Amino acid sequence: MTGFDAFAYAQHLLTALGDADTLPPASGVRLYAPAGANAVSTATAPAPPGANGVSTPADAAGSGPWGANAVSTPSHSAGSATAGANAVSTPPNPAAPAESGANAVSTSVVLAVPAVPAPPGANGVSARPDPPGSAPGGANAVSTPPPAADPAEPRANAFGTQTLLNGVWSALARPGALATNFRLVESGRQVDRSRWMRSRVGDGEVLHTTLVPAYLHSAIERGATLVISHIEALDEHVMLLCEAIEYQLHARAWVNCYITAGDASAFDVHSDDHDALILQLLGRKHWQVDTRVGARSRDLAPDSLDRILEPGTCLSVPRDTAHRVSGTGELTVHLTIGYEPFADLREEAHAAHELLGTSAPEPDREWLATRLAMRPDRRAGASLRSALTGEVSDSTRIRWASRFPPRIRTTDDGLVVITMGRRIRLDRRLAATVDLLSRGGALTWRELAARSDLPAADLRELVRFGARNDFLICEG
Repeated sequence: MTGFDAFAYAQHLLTALGDADTLPPASGVRLYAPAGANAVSTATAPAPPGANGVSTPADAAGSGPWGANAVSTPSHSAGSATAGANAVSTPPNPAAPAESGANAVSTSVVLAVPAVPAPPGANGVSARPDPPGSAPGGANAVSTPPPAADPAEPRANAFGTQTLLNGVWSALARPGALATNFRLVESGRQVDRSRWMRSRVGDGEVLHTTLVPAYLHSAIERGATLVISHIEALDEHVMLLCEAIEYQLHARAWVNCYITAGDASAFDVHSDDHDALILQLLGRKHWQVDTRVGARSRDLAPDSLDRILEPGTCLSVPRDTAHRVSGTGELTVHLTIGYEPFADLREEAHAAHELLGTSAPEPDREWLATRLAMRPDRRAGASLRSALTGEVSDSTRIRWASRFPPRIRTTDDGLVVITMGRRIRLDRRLAATVDLLSRGGALTWRELAARSDLPAADLRELVRFGARNDFLICEG
């Protein structure tokens, strides 16, 4: 592992793009350009009557979209673990402050393009433009003035972008058993995999896969796009970024990668059934996004966002919003982080109301977050060494096991943690340390020991208990 703090990186991106009331889901089309990127403002259309207009805030140092550990009192589910005298829990706290330094990301320019009225039934929300700035773009152009320059900010953003790009090259070099996650698309059609990939089964039914560089290079140079689906399963840094997005947005997320070197559009105008965050890693890519949020149109509106994204730029594209992506004639790589905030939980709630024949109001966010804590959704990772022996080293990486924040409440007997559908009783004495762990980021043993208020022996016992009862993942 490098010094890349995926949780802080994700937190700053989300804070730059919106706040707790606007993400999720994405409201309007939002563009974040870090210091040094060549971003310009766009003309905006008036927000529709009654829209929940909001402006895009500048990046607030150390502030996240919302607190990950807000208190709730969920109903108990089957299955519980109880710790001994040294077991712990955590009272809810606001989201942890982002780390400063090498991994912090700072906002230079944020553009919020309001949504114009979508067709009836479309889920469109608008964004209120900021006061007119000095960016070019006509009478209606808006921009957010950049904050005071910090020499570390461009370096921090470049470090995060380069770390993720290195993950892409690593995944490309070793497709392995996940070769079916790779697709090559040219002129809107998938290229037969046998032309650019060699696979065989051997060694106890293990799939061995290698790419055919000559064909692949030629196809990409012609304008084909290489798509790597679920790249978070192939690289650790991308996986940690995906986990951080899930945890902070209370949403199931996944990451796809797109690589091309031509200037054509492999997919033409289309829309997706999920919200997406676009992170440009290498080269430049041309994005056109319809401002009519929720309009599944085959034609883009005249005032659509039209931008060339540069490395480090992040773009928010709401679900069901038409867009076209094309290259610029140079090698370009971007990640698409798809996410569905509370999607299946909302469907579950509406289905229940339909069965009862009652109206279905939008479920309360606190109720939805509690329901997520009750789900058995677990992050990838194993804790074999710590669970069986209790051993940790300075570099052992420790993180909360659930894909979503736990719900924590105080009782007369101590603290109760609801996570992954289980109720875990913990002692008050370890509250601060469990609070630290339940914020969702990854900490090495050395970092945890430095920030915890527990004696080393008690901390080690807590980590072992968490690994054995599978609410902590301890790797290395």
